[in-house]
Amino acid sequence: MTSRVAAPDTAADIALREVLDRCERRGFVVVAGAGSGKTTSLVKALDHVAVSRGPRLRARTQQVACITYTSVAAEEIAADVGHNPLVSVSTIHSFLWSLIRPFQRDIRAYVIRKLEAKAEEIASKQDSYPKGTQRRTIEKDAGDLQRLRRQIEAAVSVEKFQYGYGIDYGTGSLGHGDVMKIGTELIIGKPLLAQIAAQQYPYIFVDESQDTFAEVVKALKHIYTQDVGGICLGFFGDPMQQIYQRGVGAIELEPGWDRIQKPENFRSSRRVLQIVNQVRSKADGLIQVPGRKPSEQREGECFVFVLPADERRTESLNQARRWLSQHSTNGAWTPGTDIEDDGAKILIIMHRMAAARLGFLQLFSAFHDYRDNALKDAFDDGTAWPLRPFDELILPLCAPENEGSPAMVSVLRDHIDRELAVPGADPRTVLATTRAAVSQIKSTMMAGGADSVGKVLRLAAKYGLYNPDPRFSIILDPDSVDDDDAPASPVQATLKAFAACDTRQLENYYSYIHQQSPYSTQHGTKGSEFSKVLVILDDEEASRFTLYSYEKLFGIKDLSARDLEHQASGKDSVLERTRRLLYVCVSRAVESLAIVIFAHDIEAAKAAVETDLLIDGKALTLANISLGG
Repeated sequence: MTSRVAAPDTAADIALREVLDRCERRGFVVVAGAGSGKTTSLVKALDHVAVSRGPRLRARTQQVACITYTSVAAEEIAADVGHNPLVSVSTIHSFLWSLIRPFQRDIRAYVIRKLEAKAEEIASKQDSYPKGTQRRTIEKDAGDLQRLRRQIEAAVSVEKFQYGYGIDYGTGSLGHGDVMKIGTELIIGKPLLAQIAAQQYPYIFVDESQDTFAEVVKALKHIYTQDVGGICLGFFGDPMQQIYQRGVGAIELEPGWDRIQKPENFRSSRRVLQIVNQVRSKADGLIQVPGRKPSEQREGECFVFVLPADERRTESLNQARRWLSQHSTNGAWTPGTDIEDDGAKILIIMHRMAAARLGFLQLFSAFHDYRDNALKDAFDDGTAWPLRPFDELILPLCAPENEGSPAMVSVLRDHIDRELAVPGADPRTVLATTRAAVSQIKSTMMAGGADSVGKVLRLAAKYGLYNPDPRFSIILDPDSVDDDDAPASPVQATLKAFAACDTRQLENYYSYIHQQSPYSTQHGTKGSEFSKVLVILDDEEASRFTLYSYEKLFGIKDLSARDLEHQASGKDSVLERTRRLLYVCVSRAVESLAIVIFAHDIEAAKAAVETDLLIDGKALTLANISLGG
């Protein structure tokens, strides 16, 4: 029995069990604020169904489906229920793929429709080129059209489509977006698939429901409506913690559904919880209450700084951190010599701000500065496919601590075995070539400089250390691709910019992604908690991220006409988005919270945050901390 399953029941847990024990299965929505133990309630619900309905589920070869946001979260939940075979825990993509995989004919039809639509778009473009169109553009379009037609021909004869990380329709490889699109379309469009899903999973629970795609929620509700009373569909989440624009947000209740609210907060100290509630009070009005006994509730501490938004931001921030180290009751707020002793966790609104501070801004820009680039989100969570050769092979190969390690020996052995499998290969030549390849790659990685990413990828491919994705052709053979005058797709533009990056930025990037840096974004820390949290609010530095504005949230800056229009029409506006991010951010703190606001009008900003954010106390300015006040 896991600690989560054995955790004491809250009122929400008891109410949820009552819903699950009713003879008539129905839907429900659990709204659980930050630090409330949402995952604990989810795990306890999974365990309750597995235990109380176990014999019936086994007799019918059925399972309880739990859908969560990431593979890491899926593994954590599966471990909490003891890897019970009655509970199927997966990401939404894996769940959808498990349903649609048998429908190969429909998958093939989707792929062919998609390719034909792209081909038709290029063909129609060829019929109406404007005067003066460059020959290279015409030739590129002709080449793309020919490639698409070859893919269509190949897709027709693909025996079995598979779901992987790379997309290659000619060989039957589908990507994340394909699975999402096909899965939701087939569930709604094919009654048989909805019936199969309902029969296989009489209980379907969705974790982090606020960030689940709207089309996925629609598809799951469709399964429910096809077998009302036959399945139990439950959503666990918190609309205030919706941080992805594509997420559905609040789940609309269907007739007869239950809404269960979990207001406890087991994470934050009393002072931090005051700020958490103050941020949320102007949204849905949910007031969280301490989940611990009064004797166990910590007092904690909160500080708010208003600092000048000038060229000395970093110096002012460091001064505030030194002041905190001297005046806080919770130890140092600046990094120590040990990587684990990194002072406070610094939360910022976006990855670009961390990239600039930590030395991987060029790499960040390569993945973010091209419109309609599907690689942005994958880069932010460390899963972008162009990075895979570095993550899985090159960086581990070049790490001094990995030299001679079993993992590296295994990688090199596999490579050498492949080379020796070629008829006539000489073992001594293969070994010498491999050693030379590794040595050359290490030297290039260490030297860094412009285009060193491209140089390393070309070296590793030349020596056969990895099997390049076909889309890498723009990097591996630049001369075969049109020059900069020809239009490129967002992915092609990203790959060219990626190849031009300095390899030394990769180490900084992975240090950040793997949480070895004191910096994080609200997006990257949802669900995490830290003893000390320092929040940086800086509209000017995040100017490219116009979806959010702390100055507008606090009334320091007027709303635009577009903002007012969105508010009047009930659309998600800059105020709601910013408030949600701020809520996620401040609610990460366990003991101590500090908020730094950079502003041009110090007095106006100070008055605004003391009114809207602080229940008691005063905001500190540079003058206060300079005097040691």
